[in-house]
Amino acid sequence: MTMPGPATSDEIQRQVARTRRHLHDHWKSYAIQGAVMIVAGVLALAVPLAATLASTIFFGWLMLLGGVVGLVSAFRARNAPGFWSNVALAALAVILGLVIVADPFAGAITLTWALAAYFLLIGFVTFSIANAVRVSKGRFALLVLSGILNIALALLVVLGLPGTAVWAIGVFLGISLLSSGLSLLLSALQARGDPPAR
Repeated sequence: MTMPGPATSDEIQRQVARTRRHLHDHWKSYAIQGAVMIVAGVLALAVPLAATLASTIFFGWLMLLGGVVGLVSAFRARNAPGFWSNVALAALAVILGLVIVADPFAGAITLTWALAAYFLLIGFVTFSIANAVRVSKGRFALLVLSGILNIALALLVVLGLPGTAVWAIGVFLGISLLSSGLSLLLSALQARGDPPAR
């Protein structure tokens, strides 16, 4: 079996042209999606508690559903190696999902801890990337600043617990939806006015 080789310049240009054509032909759908994401982001920022609880409950139901599916799959393949560990992990997901759905605020605290750990990890990874590009003074300074901001966010979230659990997930979800929606909307509007060559 032969492995596909690297894409040639002509193939890359054809893929780019196909993508531009698709964006131009469907720019309205992407613009609507971007606008809906912007509205959802603004609402999440306006009412962060509701956004936090909604996302926590959604996560709890996902854990519960994933655990049930995992249990069914484990018992269907009970002769497979690792049966008991699969059952234990699936049961743990079911229990965690039930706990989060029953008490979304406790689930929000757990998710806020996970969010803080994520920011802390991203901060340290950014420092290692900054170290790798140390020769480029502009990039190095921006990356170090980004790493410091991520670690500061992690500390802000952790030191403010349990109070930050009320707003942190909703605010960060709102920022994410708002920035993603804006970029999607601007890309769609740019694609509308930039018809590709047929």
